[in-house]
Amino acid sequence: MKLIGAVTNGSGVVNEDGFGFAELGGEISAAWVFDGVTGINAQPVLNVPSEPAWFVAMAEKHLRDVVQGSGDVLDVLQALVPRLEEEWAKATRGLAVPSDYDLPAACLTLAKWVDGRWQGLRLGDSYVLSLDGQWTNHAFPPSNLPDLEAELKQATAIRRAQGIFDMKSLLEAFRPRLQANRRNRNTAGSYSILVPDRSSLAIPQVIELGHPAAILLCSDGFYRAVDIYGLYDDASLAAACQKPGGVHQVLAAIRATEAADPTCHRFPRFKPADDVTAVFLAN
Repeated sequence: MKLIGAVTNGSGVVNEDGFGFAELGGEISAAWVFDGVTGINAQPVLNVPSEPAWFVAMAEKHLRDVVQGSGDVLDVLQALVPRLEEEWAKATRGLAVPSDYDLPAACLTLAKWVDGRWQGLRLGDSYVLSLDGQWTNHAFPPSNLPDLEAELKQATAIRRAQGIFDMKSLLEAFRPRLQANRRNRNTAGSYSILVPDRSSLAIPQVIELGHPAAILLCSDGFYRAVDIYGLYDDASLAAACQKPGGVHQVLAAIRATEAADPTCHRFPRFKPADDVTAVFLAN
């Protein structure tokens, strides 16, 4: 496959998303998207602008290093996680890290050419779509995440109706609920996520993609164009991405929609805007 388009754009001062790809013989052999998870700790322990952005940068660096030499997508994850564990241990050496500290985390979607077919890996709630006659939006495993998202959307709508719009205040109000949910990540009944410890290996999703004509990997911020803003459906989103500069045009449409609805009144959502990342591959 060839890289048709890729984009990443932050919604704030720091972009906590990222993407990358690897080539072999002039063809894309692997591609990935990271979506850093918003930090909820009262105080970060690392002296960096953003712990999620720091973690995504470490993960991207090490994934690029291991993705070619490893076997299937689970082998890649097995090689990646110990490196991230060591990075976190090194970064926090000598620092007082609370026992209940919410570790930096990221959603990861990875597509890799493995033994003559494409294979996907997903941790978190980013999206994997593939074209094989028609577009398939590969389903997420059952988890408690949709219920949490619906709860947060409803609760923030009530607070915004009361005139509370500051995201810092909203995160503070919902921190106990978010902490309780995140303690269960990477366990049965919950959802997978990439963190700098071995729990990342517990319940990753492997997706056998076969021989698709195209693949779209994207963060939930990019997929807002479909599931929140209704600008596209899956097929028209993919068609837009396949055009020259298409992923950037989708980004522009998302940002224009968010800018026109800063209070989240027309399109209820937890965050007024989100980081946006996508990679589109095609034969």
